[in-house]
Amino acid sequence: MSEQKSETVQPRWGRLKLHFAEAFSGRVVPRRRGDGTADLSGAAQRRRHAYRYILLALAAVLTPIDLHQLYLGHTLPAMVGFILLGVVFANIWQLGRNREALFSPTVILAMTLTVILVSIYHGQTYNLYWVYPLLALLPLILQFRSAMWLGVICGGLLLPALFLSFDSNTAIIIGLSMALTWIISAWLIYAVTTQSRRLRAMADTDPLTGAYNRRFFQIQTHMAFEQWQRNKRPASILLMDVDFFKRINDKRGHAVGDLALQGLVDVITRRVRKVDTVCRYGGEEFAVLLPETSAEGAVHVAEEVRAIVEAARLVEPDSITISIGVCDVIDVQDMDHWINLADAALYLAKTKGRNRVELASTRDVDTEVASLERALPEWR
Repeated sequence: MSEQKSETVQPRWGRLKLHFAEAFSGRVVPRRRGDGTADLSGAAQRRRHAYRYILLALAAVLTPIDLHQLYLGHTLPAMVGFILLGVVFANIWQLGRNREALFSPTVILAMTLTVILVSIYHGQTYNLYWVYPLLALLPLILQFRSAMWLGVICGGLLLPALFLSFDSNTAIIIGLSMALTWIISAWLIYAVTTQSRRLRAMADTDPLTGAYNRRFFQIQTHMAFEQWQRNKRPASILLMDVDFFKRINDKRGHAVGDLALQGLVDVITRRVRKVDTVCRYGGEEFAVLLPETSAEGAVHVAEEVRAIVEAARLVEPDSITISIGVCDVIDVQDMDHWINLADAALYLAKTKGRNRVELASTRDVDTEVASLERALPEWR
């Protein structure tokens, strides 16, 4: 029985460690979308998970402080601390439901530091040592310069408490040691998190165009499909391919072809929203995931992208064109089926003359895709 228990506990602990590492591999500050709804991207979910871990740490710090304030009869600081604790748990509850938090990490951390400073000025000098781990969180939440400024401000507010609680020599030694330790720790945290973000960016992006890569697109598509299954949140895929791209490479050279692909990604990125995911799916084929977008809206976006690319003249003095297949998440069986339908619609656009948009149909597109692939020329 004990062996079975250890076998079940260990995987959960391993998943918790993996979840924690994944949460802090990206930026912590939550970002709202333009329409005020939640961002469904993997980066947004990592930010929310990281924020939840920070809030749990703050709750663990605030709870004993508030209880001790209440025990000593310091009613006002205790009530302020319990109000802040309630705000922290409300944020944890919001984040647990995949919603945006009520307050940003910066506001919550500043409020927590204020409560701790008040408790220190009320004679609880042992709370002085809670300040350092909280300040160490700043580089995870803010830009490095902002974190340093907030650390200096907190240190300035803390300095009088040190000299009121200890003799001058002791206060100077404690202050210098905490300041040096915090600066070193802050720098190390900044360096590690920055390197982690760079490595993740390298793993998720295409080195030539700067768009996300196929692996990242599949992850985002899988998440969008799960959102549809759980909450019926619509989403659509645009799968696009440059027409006769082999001719561009043969006629103008691969360097010009690479510049054309880079310009294409730039044009697409400027047209779509920040919440949309632009990926290089392979070669001259690109994909765009449009969350919260129906089939009609996706076709409208695709037509605009097609027209903008044609007018952009990415290969001077000529223009290039793209064919686009569109498919929304409704009626698809799984992620692979969703992508295959969009791909079939793309091939349909190719066979109908290129430089056009086709909407996938679950009734007839699956039976046509094999013959369409055979009918396409080598350069597509």
